[in-house]
Amino acid sequence: GPPLASAMLSDVHGCCGVDDDDDNGISKDLLSKSFTRPVIGKMPQMSPTQTLAVLKDAEAAWNGGSGTWPQMSLKERLNAISNVLDDLETNHREQMVQVLMWEIGKNRKDAESEVDRTIAFGRQVMDVIRGINDDPRHSMADDEFGGSWQHVGSTMAFVRRAAVGIVLCLGPMNYPLNETYATLIPALLMGNVVLMKIPTIGGLVHLLTMEAFQKALPPGAMNFVSGRGRDTMPILMETGKIDSLAFIGGSSAADELIRQHPHPHRLKVFLQLEAKNMGIFLPDLFQSTKQEELSRALDQAILGA
Repeated sequence: GPPLASAMLSDVHGCCGVDDDDDNGISKDLLSKSFTRPVIGKMPQMSPTQTLAVLKDAEAAWNGGSGTWPQMSLKERLNAISNVLDDLETNHREQMVQVLMWEIGKNRKDAESEVDRTIAFGRQVMDVIRGINDDPRHSMADDEFGGSWQHVGSTMAFVRRAAVGIVLCLGPMNYPLNETYATLIPALLMGNVVLMKIPTIGGLVHLLTMEAFQKALPPGAMNFVSGRGRDTMPILMETGKIDSLAFIGGSSAADELIRQHPHPHRLKVFLQLEAKNMGIFLPDLFQSTKQEELSRALDQAILGA
């Protein structure tokens, strides 16, 4: 039978920002995409009060850049995220694969690929950071990413990258793990506090990651919000306390979110919009002598969809 994906909400509350108070929120049964459509998990549907409580936890963890996570050394953050990825790979991989298959209809090969590529991506990002810090030009970086002394005319300054603050990450349902982690992992590594909106469909896989984050990261560094986006996202943006928005989806939804921020020009924005794969079939592909090429092109078009 299908795996029942559920989070021990009372255990992760305080670390990951998920509230288990049944008086203020409800949960939603999520059905499999299979023909029998069994219930495979429950997703908390956060109320506005709960959503703002998660933001409050994120604010405390950031603390104007003086929180535990942003003040940890880069080496410590690299080790923490490495522990998260190792935990996911060793203890949760099969569950994550199964949930992707049952919830959004991926076949096993594609589900395994998404999980493995996500873990590999995180490690590649860390390798890039370590490689930059091993560069002799950054020998005085004192464990900061890309820090170096630079001269501009007669002025000498030590320049390094710094965390932005609270980063709101929203990912799509078709690649809920890979696309979301493409923004989440770099944001965390740089010392930002992350607030992730779990997609309504395709979000169960994220419930399986909470335990790994709880064990490796200090309280409040990684936070989750679930429920209808229209019920949770506007109130977060309207507070003006979101410092950066990482959004993957449609341009109209992104524009609406940005407009809801009281200081949109101060908001740091990372957008991947309208990611449609073009399927271009040239006329000669339909010739009777090219049936094999047409079949291969159709397979690739379906894969890209």
